[in-house]
Amino acid sequence: MIIGIPRERFIDETRVAVSPAAARSLVEAGSTVYIETNAGEAAGWRDSEYENAGATIVYSEEEALGRADLVIKVLRPNPQEAEMIREGAALVSYLQLSQAPREVFISLYEREITAIALENIWYEGGGHPVRRAMSEIAGQLAVHAGSEHLRADRGGRGILLGGLPGVPSASVGILGAGVVGQAAAAAALNRGAHVILVDQKIAPLREAMKIYGNRLQTGIVNEHNIEKLCSFVDVLIGAILIEDHPTPHILMRDQVRAMKRGSVLVDVAIDQGGTAETSRPTSISDPTYIEEEVVHYCVPNMPALVPRTATRAFQNQVLPFVREIMKSGVKETLRSHPYLRTGLTLYEGKVVRDLIAKTFGVESHAIDEVLG
Repeated sequence: MIIGIPRERFIDETRVAVSPAAARSLVEAGSTVYIETNAGEAAGWRDSEYENAGATIVYSEEEALGRADLVIKVLRPNPQEAEMIREGAALVSYLQLSQAPREVFISLYEREITAIALENIWYEGGGHPVRRAMSEIAGQLAVHAGSEHLRADRGGRGILLGGLPGVPSASVGILGAGVVGQAAAAAALNRGAHVILVDQKIAPLREAMKIYGNRLQTGIVNEHNIEKLCSFVDVLIGAILIEDHPTPHILMRDQVRAMKRGSVLVDVAIDQGGTAETSRPTSISDPTYIEEEVVHYCVPNMPALVPRTATRAFQNQVLPFVREIMKSGVKETLRSHPYLRTGLTLYEGKVVRDLIAKTFGVESHAIDEVLG
């Protein structure tokens, strides 16, 4: 099997799908690995390291995408990349197709691509393993971003997150008690902040309180609690996720306006549409803007700030089923591994997720029907 690893082209993206060590394991398992030149450079891995691992360096994205039986990417292809993927090939990536440009979907659909969305892979007892790995990183980085942008020179209130003897710590509010929210809560508590975690469901709040006890305050998402939270927190982290759907705007403009001047809104859910009505995507190189006197940090690919950690966390979850695909082929692996089927979005161009089919106005197919 030929595996293609292109360089990620999303703005400021530094991750790569595999490290040299992971490339070696794929080569030793019998694959030919084509990796685009400089794909690992931003993460600190040179082409020579991939060559020493047995991979073949190619000098254009057309080669990495167009020659592969299986393409592994961190983020979904852009419209140009989608056109370059060989017809009938398989793609493993964070797809988030509900937010994709229509031309990306049409390219995958018409080129009869088999596309597995890593963010949707789920198995009992393990949750969403690939999404969890990136979410744990994003949750920790959200607290770091909030702390950094509370600084006066960044437009913030000039507050130290953890406080000092005789000086109170900052208050951190977190909307959403999933993986991102709980990782953010742990990071903020460890730095001495006063933390309030809210969610629409009791179960994840109960789980968080079992871990962190009375150090953590919790609440239910409703209009009263959100208004109260906005009125006193110094950092507000948006971490709401609904699978296959854009994140609904939980925070309206008037609620953001009620926040303290110089407080920080870190909208981790911006890649799914954003938690706040005032949020819009930013970038690692230009991460913030001020609106309603609140610092907005809305970077959609936060794990790219720590690409070596993020790449290793990504490949730890992805490589086991890639090896299964190498051994048994895509179709048989999907038949044999129910958890992998949970990530299947298109099989040979046929859409198998109802919500995606509805979004783009095409026919939806049952997975058992397309796998035969």
